[in-house]
Amino acid sequence: MRKNIFIALIGILAGIGLFINFETINLLLIMLIGFVSALIFTLIDKKLSIFALTFVLGFFLSSQNLDSYKLRNYEESKLEITIIEKRKVNDDYRYFVKARGKGIDEKSLIFTDENFEIGDKFLIDGQISLANKNTNPNLFNYRNYLLSKSIASNIKINKIYKKSHDSSIILKLRNEFYTYIHNIFEIHLDKQASDLVVSVILGENLIENDDIKDLGLTHILAVSGLHIDLLVTFILYCFKKLNINYKYGYIFALLIALLYGSLISFPFSVIRVLIIYLIGFLAFLYQFPEDKIKSLMIAAFLILIINPFAILNVGFVLSFIATSGIYLLYPKLKKYLNNCLISESIGFITCIQASILPFVAYYYGKINILSILANFLILPIFSICMYIIFVIVLFYPLIHFIMLPMFTLLNYLINSILNLTFMLNSIKFLNIDFIHQSILVSIYLYFLVLVSVYIKKSNKKLIKEFYTINLLAIVLSLGYDRLNTEISYSMIDIGQGDAFLINDRGDYYLIDVGGPKYDNYDSGEKILIPYLKSIGVKNIKAVFISHEDSDHSGNIEILNNNFNIENVVTSKNNINTLRKYNPKIIEEDDKIRLKDGYIKCIFEGVAGEENAESLGLLVNIKGASILTMGDLPKEYENLIDQKADILKVSHHGSKTSTSKQFVENVNPKVALISAGRNNRYGHPTAEVIENLNGVKIYNTQNDGMVKIYFDKDVRIERYLKGRFFK
Repeated sequence: MRKNIFIALIGILAGIGLFINFETINLLLIMLIGFVSALIFTLIDKKLSIFALTFVLGFFLSSQNLDSYKLRNYEESKLEITIIEKRKVNDDYRYFVKARGKGIDEKSLIFTDENFEIGDKFLIDGQISLANKNTNPNLFNYRNYLLSKSIASNIKINKIYKKSHDSSIILKLRNEFYTYIHNIFEIHLDKQASDLVVSVILGENLIENDDIKDLGLTHILAVSGLHIDLLVTFILYCFKKLNINYKYGYIFALLIALLYGSLISFPFSVIRVLIIYLIGFLAFLYQFPEDKIKSLMIAAFLILIINPFAILNVGFVLSFIATSGIYLLYPKLKKYLNNCLISESIGFITCIQASILPFVAYYYGKINILSILANFLILPIFSICMYIIFVIVLFYPLIHFIMLPMFTLLNYLINSILNLTFMLNSIKFLNIDFIHQSILVSIYLYFLVLVSVYIKKSNKKLIKEFYTINLLAIVLSLGYDRLNTEISYSMIDIGQGDAFLINDRGDYYLIDVGGPKYDNYDSGEKILIPYLKSIGVKNIKAVFISHEDSDHSGNIEILNNNFNIENVVTSKNNINTLRKYNPKIIEEDDKIRLKDGYIKCIFEGVAGEENAESLGLLVNIKGASILTMGDLPKEYENLIDQKADILKVSHHGSKTSTSKQFVENVNPKVALISAGRNNRYGHPTAEVIENLNGVKIYNTQNDGMVKIYFDKDVRIERYLKGRFFK
């Protein structure tokens, strides 16, 4: 039975994964192939037919789920919205709302600084649009994150016409609980401590502490469901001490967990705990053996049926992986722990760590070795904190006047956690950054841990072969990653700015770095740094700055703080803001040699006007040429006499650059335009697009990152394919 459930789970996961990566495949074709395969497999092995059927189910549910979102791009209309969830984010609020309008009936998201209540209803004039997706590889995908929560859109409120309040009892209780939790902890704890406590209880994104994030503890404290397990255990323990029938205690614990889940909108961790404990309760009632692994797989399967895109949620994955580690590894390890409480606690945490570390590396791109030690120290303290929190939440209205010592102790313990994470995270040399790999690598390492525990220790030959083969596979994989033979030129989608990366067989060069912050969005922190780290960049041979405009040079400081930059290169006209980086001055006809080409200065700029001071560079890789001129105005383009295969369009496509005559003189086959979406300048302008008539245009607004590979032939790939997911 367990094997059949496992095969069904793998089948539905494979079907969902296929849809996410190849959403344009015909649904009827997949269903036909799946059902025919199921019939054939029935004759061979029924287990294969289970896989085929659940594979079709996964693809079908994903397709139907996506089709349920009526919005496909952007609409401006009158909407009726009802606030169903509320989250505090620093000084602002994030609201999950039910939106209804002409052709629209879906859950959506609103960011605002206005403080509304859960259950508030509005008639608004607003703009509803699809949530943004990542436009560069390996980065956080906001659209996927929201989709995992059954949300696909954002709403911007222009005007509120009418306000009322929904009569739903659930929404009223949810609002009361939200207010109650915030009030009791924000009054009695300091801000950092109250933020962490409220975040854990309500599932809010208040854990802004960088040390907790960097140590990889956020998922354990907030989304693993550990606090739900502790709640149920706490209730069962209380009933046992009161000598009340275990059955009634179990029912009461399930009802409390169900009520709690409804008050915080049923995060995946709560649903998982509810399903597992419900199956456990049925096993207790009907006297059949409880199989925790089977219950866990059933919980995952049911959640994926309800929302197939739950697989895109980091919390969902880590919650199930951590729990599976406890169920699969801990019983094996416990045999060797001699019933010692301390050693059992260490063993318990070790099982969680061994399970989730490969996935933490995949999702967060780094692991702090001290996170293992941090969990040993912090989880016991956190467990004590949770029991104190339970008592406070349950009994505060009755005995709040004698609870000051409990708040004092809780505040001390929470701050101990924060201070400990700060101390451990300050030891930076133990941070390990990982190149972004396929999630299949994490799955392989996870199963490697499981097999190494379950392999028969008596068969020494098998053990030797197992470890030899897998060690060889890991070494070869690491060696292949280091054997970087790629030669490429990438237009990073940095927003309204320029950032171009040359990978010269593992030597990296940047031409401009983008920036600055727009509306509190930091392109260096959110895009440039994480992308470079995800591909394994540690050292940058040279950073060329075309001129001092902040959208070309604004990220130089954060870049310098994160990587070793051997040289910052610019013209003599652009050294004022770059002096602290000891810039190397490049002059006309100077060349910097690459392994398969060169970077040549063809224009030093004209002193006096900022954009005219732009540095002109010709990049030659394997005989293919790329011309980049910063923001050079068209009045100076006649000074450039250079042919090129690829033209980086100046000034993001502004009408002040890239004249028709200049395009004819350069005679490019391909043009690259880096410009922000919906930018206030209207870049690229219709005039420039017309001037580029006959030239193949790649634009970050539509294509995201554009990467040019120099193999036997020049090959161009755009990251965005015009689909929902990519």
